Amino acid sequence: MGDVLDSMLDLMRRLPPTRIEENLNALLDICPEYADDLLGSVDQPLKLLTDHATGRDYLACDYNRDGDSYRSPWSNEYDPPLEDGTVPSTKLRRLEVAANDAFDTYREMYYEGGVSSVFLWDQDDGGFAGVVLFKK
Repeated sequence: MGDVLDSMLDLMRRLPPTRIEENLNALLDICPEYADDLLGSVDQPLKLLTDHATGRDYLACDYNRDGDSYRSPWSNEYDPPLEDGTVPSTKLRRLEVAANDAFDTYREMYYEGGVSSVFLWDQDDGGFAGVVLFKK
């Protein structure tokens, strides 16, 4: 099984980076059982999505993806809806909301536009990790 994944990754390195999403989707159509491994190994451009609950834009990446769904930092809901998606603990969610508000202000002041998103998640050792994303 590792040989198939290695071959897919090798192919992705040789294909034009301007068509990464198209090529990745084609490989996923052929071998859907490798979706998690492939999506976790291939860097993709940040996607801009809109939170249907709040109407605010957010960035979609590996850090807020669960299967084929992406979690919004504004409403904490997945799109498309996912019943058992991973969400931060209540305390960490409050920090995530505050960080999103702070970085949204920073983005507007220094970049004068674009979109920012902050995603935090709990770790098994009791700590947490996070990512701050900007796209102009």
